[in-house]
Amino acid sequence: MDQNNNQDSTLVSNTGIGFLQRDKNVKNEEDKGSLEFRVIKNDGELSSLKLLTDLKNIISKQLPKMPKEYIVRLVFDKKHESMVIVNSNTIILFFI
Repeated sequence: MDQNNNQDSTLVSNTGIGFLQRDKNVKNEEDKGSLEFRVIKNDGELSSLKLLTDLKNIISKQLPKMPKEYIVRLVFDKKHESMVIVNSNTIILFFI
């Protein structure tokens, strides 16, 4: 067994979190083409507007006390960009 594999399994078992394996799984999904990292913004394109609407809905569910008007203003601002991970044109993770 090489040193890297031993270190990977030690970190996973010691922390109980499994970050290394999770990162490998995400990398494998990205390599297969089922995950895509995108920066989206309000550029007027229909596909971008759909993703921005999905993002707005996700944020409003995750942060129910945040005013919806603020979320709309932030997400749809022409100067604002959001990083999302997309799987089959569905947002699965975002960074605003």
